[in-house]
Amino acid sequence: MLATLALAGACATSPIARHATAIAESDREAKRAIAVEAKIDASKIPARSFSVLPFASASQDTLLRPLGYALSDFLISDLAYSPQLKFVERQRTEAILRELELVDQGVVDPRAAPRVGRLLGARRVLIGEITAASGDNVVLSARVVDVIAGTVEQLVSASAPMGRMIDAEKALAMRVFEELGIQLTPSQRALVEQNQTTNLAAVVAYGRGVRAEAHGDAAGAVAGFDEAVRLDAGFSAARTSLAAAQPASAQRYSSVQRVLDLSAQAINAPVATKLPEAADVPLQASQVMTLLITVRVSP
Repeated sequence: MLATLALAGACATSPIARHATAIAESDREAKRAIAVEAKIDASKIPARSFSVLPFASASQDTLLRPLGYALSDFLISDLAYSPQLKFVERQRTEAILRELELVDQGVVDPRAAPRVGRLLGARRVLIGEITAASGDNVVLSARVVDVIAGTVEQLVSASAPMGRMIDAEKALAMRVFEELGIQLTPSQRALVEQNQTTNLAAVVAYGRGVRAEAHGDAAGAVAGFDEAVRLDAGFSAARTSLAAAQPASAQRYSSVQRVLDLSAQAINAPVATKLPEAADVPLQASQVMTLLITVRVSP
């Protein structure tokens, strides 16, 4: 009996099981968001909230599609170095795209971005494409859509040879900061300029993992992340993605707005209220749990 319980516990904490649990929870959350879509009050979306969608690719190229997923994930990490932006976690974004059947189709039309942004709870949504250019160059292009105002920031792009495509992502990140009027400190700029890996094969493997996760394929996601780590043991994003898969982690409760959304669901309120912007900062997991318990037991 004890052996059976131990085996069950080990299975429950395996990378594939953790990813599957996290994906299932994100899917349930996405379904709830779409079910109450008509009741979403866009004016309550935090002004600094931001989401980056996977770079779309019109090509069926076996390299470009996973690269689009990997590089958009790198872009999230780099843009997040600015405290002026607060990001929607990748798993929530992926779940919404699954529900809207936009995982590989992508969002390249700015007119479609506001709906995605409202469902995600993101004031700004970055949409973009990855394309092959002359020679072996890769081009990344992006627009930032304001969900409430409906405005679209000027198209920005960056390119680099395939073997140095991360240079294009870094250049694009700097262009996005410039378009948004965000000034980086020297230390923030240094963090953005750091490369997670220079191993192209590892980046492609990582992108396959992110893409598999976006399709709800836990086993495929783990296989991709594991391959990326095997190809480059120092690839921190791959190691983190392989080990984490937070099924009930603090990432799921990473902001005051997210806590209020969950609290509203607990009391069947259709729309979550928003705290003043000054209070709209990340909370520690222990603080989040305390707030949730307080709300749930209130009469």
